[in-house]
Amino acid sequence: MSKKELECEVAELKAANLKLQSQVELMQTIINSLSEGVVATNLEGECLVANTTAREIIGMSPSNGAPEECDEKYEMFYPDKTTPIPAPELPLYKAMQGEITNDVKLVFRNQSRPEGVFVSVSGRPLHDETGDVIGGVIAMRDVTQLEHVTKQLEATVNDLQAQNSLMDAIFNSISDGVIVANKDGKYVLFNKTAKEMAGQALEDVHIPQASEKFGLFRPENQEFFPTDELPLARALQGEYADNIEILIRNPQLPDGVHASISGRPIYDEKGSVTGAVAAIRDISRLKKTEEQLKVTRYQFEVRNQLLQSVFDSMSDGVVVADKTGRTIMVNPGAKRINGMVKLFTEKEEWLAKYNYFYPDAVTPYPLDEVPMFLAIKGESVDNVEMFINSDEAPEGAYLNVSGRPLLDEDGELNGGVIIFRDVTDRVKTEEALAQAFAQGRLEIVDTILHNIGNAINSVSVGIETIHHQLTNDKLTPRLTALAKALEQNQENFSDYIQNDPQGQKVLPFILTLAADFNIVQQQWEQTVERIRNRTSHIVDIIRTQNSYHRASTTRKDINLRAAILDAIRILQDSIDKRQIQIAVDCDNAPKEIRIQESQFHQVLVNLIKNAVEAIDELAQSGEGNNNEAPRIEIRSHIQDDFLSIDITDNGIGIEAENLQRIFSAGFTSKEHGSGLGLHSSANFVIGSGGEIQACSNGKGSGATIRIILRLSSIQRNDHTGNA
Repeated sequence: MSKKELECEVAELKAANLKLQSQVELMQTIINSLSEGVVATNLEGECLVANTTAREIIGMSPSNGAPEECDEKYEMFYPDKTTPIPAPELPLYKAMQGEITNDVKLVFRNQSRPEGVFVSVSGRPLHDETGDVIGGVIAMRDVTQLEHVTKQLEATVNDLQAQNSLMDAIFNSISDGVIVANKDGKYVLFNKTAKEMAGQALEDVHIPQASEKFGLFRPENQEFFPTDELPLARALQGEYADNIEILIRNPQLPDGVHASISGRPIYDEKGSVTGAVAAIRDISRLKKTEEQLKVTRYQFEVRNQLLQSVFDSMSDGVVVADKTGRTIMVNPGAKRINGMVKLFTEKEEWLAKYNYFYPDAVTPYPLDEVPMFLAIKGESVDNVEMFINSDEAPEGAYLNVSGRPLLDEDGELNGGVIIFRDVTDRVKTEEALAQAFAQGRLEIVDTILHNIGNAINSVSVGIETIHHQLTNDKLTPRLTALAKALEQNQENFSDYIQNDPQGQKVLPFILTLAADFNIVQQQWEQTVERIRNRTSHIVDIIRTQNSYHRASTTRKDINLRAAILDAIRILQDSIDKRQIQIAVDCDNAPKEIRIQESQFHQVLVNLIKNAVEAIDELAQSGEGNNNEAPRIEIRSHIQDDFLSIDITDNGIGIEAENLQRIFSAGFTSKEHGSGLGLHSSANFVIGSGGEIQACSNGKGSGATIRIILRLSSIQRNDHTGNA
């Protein structure tokens, strides 16, 4: 062989060696990137490969490249964490014997992981080129968290069983009688009280037999109560029957019992009536005390007259209503307040007479939360501010209202009382001050609430998915059936597995069941991860906004890039939904600028939000370039003695005649825009000694909003040049 040929052969060998080395490095990188732990050994037990995930799972020390004994450093147990696994049962040992194992659950424990880690291990033999077994390889997954979740679910099942027993005890201790009938009218369930009130057995009784069997009469004329008018019978027809008074008198109850009975239908998932339930209350004592209640009512009216004389001397308005909403007392102070209050007969006339609003005088006030109506329901409220008007007083008045339940001497709820004063002058003064602040924050608050709402909706969907999986679990019954079959044949297990037709199906059944459990586990992991991510996103939005909400109105040094990223985070849901690419370039700008932090944050959010909406509007118009990905570029740079912040989008663009008008108060080209976002942004920039400009080549060409700030106004005296 000539020297030249020898040199060529050496060069080829070097190239082949480099290629093999590159392939080895690539395979090592791939193995170390796997989410599953991978360990491979030779037949002597020397560790050939142990990727990063495997070392993290079982607490192996970092590899130094030398072979290491894998089976002498770790204690391995069955899932009970106390019973050691014999070496021949280990997946790695079986793999070195040429066996294949799948999803074997065991526990690793060593000095670095003394608490132990649950893993699911699968093993495969390692073959050479001739097919001989030269070692074994195992793949493992950390299932510790799944084990914890399983135990929690078991505890939940036990709790539910305990609650079911408790509900049975409660059902039988309810003072009211309860009877349940099926759709055929047969009594299928009843509590102890119902049986005692009936005075005889309720088993095998049908509704058509009830009146005569139990002696059910009309209280007013002692006639048998018609079967078709019984509360249970009406409920089986889909009706609601409330507080139907029936006299029960029979040989077991010769003195009779006055009962108030209510009936409700029971529906199935399709909305069909499948039965009915009746609640029976003994009101005999109530009937006997009716006369006494009449006397008490008279005394109550006398007491109200006394209170009237006291209330007449109060300067604040006072209105008293009974529990139906009927006004029973009004003092002169209430009548003086803009003529707002007069005597009415019931709650409905209040609702027809007056219009209730929040202090913005626009948003309707929930009627169930009006102080008077809360008071007659037994709730106390203090210093509620609202706006109220009527046809007679269309200009209305702002009121500060407090309400209290009206109780009798026994502490029983008898109505409600409200005390109010006219605060119209104060509210109008505060509105003037608040309006300026609201203009700067209105749209940003709407955006934050919208994004939080989207995230919460995603969390709700995830939770509903988990609930559906729990309530529709089909794997556990299958596993239970398998366990029972094996338990029944434990004494002849080997013969059962080998010869019995049903026993021969056990292994395929186990493999299928394991695969199904693996699929369910992956679904759980994905759902929980999605819930966790969305919850973290909600926390980030609130934390970011709260930090600016608490910010002082004084100027301070802030990190420019961080401020931009915070504004992007507020709008992340909208950005992700539209798959908008975001690029931020602050390389040629100061690291920090001195500015009023919270208002600067509002400006950034307003401008980025406008860019997102411009992209959305272009997509809806159908005029854009479908091959061009939506994008927003935010670039900060120094030019001469100024800092420019450009926010550029490839959205709908701005028509030439609107380039200056877009910063005017109230101007908007959007269907539901307020015209405040850009206006308040411009006010802040100009108030900071800067300029704001809009650049666009017209509709469909995108736009750039440029903020220009003097360096001398945004840098400290000791800041010069680029940070």
